[in-house]
Amino acid sequence: MRTDVFFRILGPLQVTIADRVVQLAKNRQLTVLALLLTEANKVVSVGRIIDAVWGDAPPVTADKQIQTCVWRLRSAFEKAGGTGLIETARGGYLLRLPEGCLDAQVFEKAMLRGRERAEDGDLGGAVDEYRAALALFQGRPLAELESPAIEAVAAYWAERRLSVLEECLDIELAMGRHRELISELRLLVDEHPLREQLRGRLMTALYLSDRRADALAVYRAGRATLVSNLGLDPCARLQDLHRRIIAGHPITSPQPQRARYATKVPAQLPADVGDFTGRTEHLEWIDHELRRERPPVVALIGRGGVGKSALAVHAAHRARERFTDGQLHADLRGSTTPLEPQEVLSSFLYALGTPERSIPTDLANQATLFRSITAGKRLLIVLDDAESGAQIEPLLPGGTDSAVLVTSQSSMVETPGVTSRRIDGLDMADAVQLLGRLIGNERIAREPESARSIVDLCGHLPLALRAAGARLHTRPTVRLDRFVDHIADETHRIAELAYGSLDTGTRLAAAANRLSPTERALWLKLSIPDLPHISGWVAATVAGVTEDKAQRLLDKLVDHQLLDVVTENQLGGTHYEFHSLTRIRARQLADAELDLEELATALDRLVDVFSWLEAHARRALEHPGQLVRPPDVVREIGEDLLRDVTQRAELWLAQERPNLPWLHKLTIARPHRTHLSAFATTLPVATPGHHVA
Repeated sequence: MRTDVFFRILGPLQVTIADRVVQLAKNRQLTVLALLLTEANKVVSVGRIIDAVWGDAPPVTADKQIQTCVWRLRSAFEKAGGTGLIETARGGYLLRLPEGCLDAQVFEKAMLRGRERAEDGDLGGAVDEYRAALALFQGRPLAELESPAIEAVAAYWAERRLSVLEECLDIELAMGRHRELISELRLLVDEHPLREQLRGRLMTALYLSDRRADALAVYRAGRATLVSNLGLDPCARLQDLHRRIIAGHPITSPQPQRARYATKVPAQLPADVGDFTGRTEHLEWIDHELRRERPPVVALIGRGGVGKSALAVHAAHRARERFTDGQLHADLRGSTTPLEPQEVLSSFLYALGTPERSIPTDLANQATLFRSITAGKRLLIVLDDAESGAQIEPLLPGGTDSAVLVTSQSSMVETPGVTSRRIDGLDMADAVQLLGRLIGNERIAREPESARSIVDLCGHLPLALRAAGARLHTRPTVRLDRFVDHIADETHRIAELAYGSLDTGTRLAAAANRLSPTERALWLKLSIPDLPHISGWVAATVAGVTEDKAQRLLDKLVDHQLLDVVTENQLGGTHYEFHSLTRIRARQLADAELDLEELATALDRLVDVFSWLEAHARRALEHPGQLVRPPDVVREIGEDLLRDVTQRAELWLAQERPNLPWLHKLTIARPHRTHLSAFATTLPVATPGHHVA
């Protein structure tokens, strides 16, 4: 990658290649280039470029005009000897920017070196670094561009320059350079008359140079300006400085302090989990992903209560030392009431030192500013409980040094660059160890089999185990086998596995609230029969739709962690199953929501379809040439099912064999169903790890 190219945004936008300035047309080409620079090494969609160039009123030919702009930029670069700088990516463009080829990046690194020298006591060296950084500004950043998206970035860098300049002035005042700084401070106060920090520094420099009258005159002029423009008196700190100068009391120069700089590094991670247990393989995988040269977006996917948040926080604490510019954290509340990205970005920008008044109000400009600020930083960003990829996309940082760790019940497959891993329940040994930490290892030692039964009945979910542990902790004399007998009854289990904020049932069913009515109805109906696995044709029959449509509904249920994929079956389809606690909670909701007649119709249809399919499969084995026209309810499911049952009858019967006892029982129970709960209670009861033969 070439390194003789250099871009400037800390002043008029300028490009040099091999020390020669590239001539660019002063029109929308500059806006396109500026946007690509603020998000260097990231794909910028054509839609965002159009918004930056034209706002809410783009022309019909906007796409073609952007193509022309990019073509002209490439031509200008190639004419100057630079090739391959702008790449076409899916849906947009990417400007490939080597490290150290943007003045804003050089500025940040020089400023950080200055802070390090100041903290080490080398004030002279610190000033040299600060002044070298500030010299990179050659006027107002990107002043020739009028795009709101670019203006937000320009305002940030203008504010950044003043903030760093104030740090530098404090160090120089601490070194006793009062007289040398007076002229510069006067110019700054004239340029920024409402900035009280600068006025205070000028008053200090004048007073320490034995010019008390001039210092008091600066205060009076500042007070008059504030009153006439804002109707406000000077701040308390400036008033106190004024009183000291009047009284002739000694004052000291501002002292650079390590604590002052430390506050600019956010450390927002929640407290680590004190009794975190197991997950060794997952932790090693996360650690490996976060150590990559260009860390991806790492997503931990799993149902509610599986321990994704605790795992993410624990992994983040293990890795935090590698992310020297800090850690950001946000609970996105995706499974309940999702936060708007604007709210999260505002808090992130503020935590990174952006004054509240400089934070844009619209999402596009907030996201642009956030990417510009984070480019070149090493940040670890933890986004907990994301609703979808759309919610996190504006929260992704700029540059290639930061990492993002996301937890979600959604698959996140639509998010570019995401690397995901499914998180399931704890294995038996770790789950028993966690339970022992909650209720005491001596109780586990007395009843080890009962402890393992509790783990199974909790579905190996950390949340359910913690709730069970909390219950047992308040009942220190209750034997574990008695507790097992109690929660083995499905009518009690969900209630017993809720304790305060440890509400297993609510957490498991939260994702169901984001389903469409059709998806939710299918999920509830499928929970009633205790089928060891659910095939596509079963879902199609229960929903009364084709198998293709049922497959799309099943995909949604899997994406929301309400069904699990078991295995790919031998006929090329997929088998699904309920987590034991999810099924119980779904049945509770079904009892409250489903119409008895509607459910009866769906299950009767399942019985009829199953009976015909089984009979047809056996007939196909015994009399291969004798075909029987299928009833409409079967033909509506789809041709694939009929072909499998007819041509591969033995294989179809073998794969459906685990379901046969439940389906036969459902057939027998059909005349006796008078209440919704009877649909479940008349069926065989499956225990963990055991199927009824």
